[in-house]
Amino acid sequence: MKRRLYLLNSLAAALLFSGCMGYQLDGATHANIHTVAMGPVINNTTESAIELQVTHAMRERIQFDGRVKLVNGPQQADAVLEITLTRYNMRPIAYKNEEDLRTTPDLYRLKVDGIAELINTKTGDIISSSKTYGEVTFQFQSDLTTSKRSALPKAADEIAKFMLDDLIEAWK
Repeated sequence: MKRRLYLLNSLAAALLFSGCMGYQLDGATHANIHTVAMGPVINNTTESAIELQVTHAMRERIQFDGRVKLVNGPQQADAVLEITLTRYNMRPIAYKNEEDLRTTPDLYRLKVDGIAELINTKTGDIISSSKTYGEVTFQFQSDLTTSKRSALPKAADEIAKFMLDDLIEAWK
């Protein structure tokens, strides 16, 4: 009886694991793209200095992701990543209730749109492109500048994540 139970469990485990054959935990990347260099992030928005946050977030995301290696210059890279920020938008989405008048914004949504291209350094061909955005909702703090300053890194992290996934993921 124990022998039958052991055989049945072994057969069930073999069937279960055979369905996972060929599965990879990391995503597939484009052929021959193992190293990436970042070009300067271009800011075509009305908000100053947001390109610094996006550059920092993208560099961290590439290093954390691990599917490609970040190198310092295009001479050592298989591809160059070029990002252009196209739109910055911040708008109130909820208001404080003061004496039954909802006039003071309390909750904001900050959104950063951008486009990115992964360009082959040998051929100059565009390997892949991405048009996406990163957004965050944040509560008004002591002043709007402080609130924006604390919210922007989260939006930059999100746009970096979406762009990198769009650019280096090769669907097979």
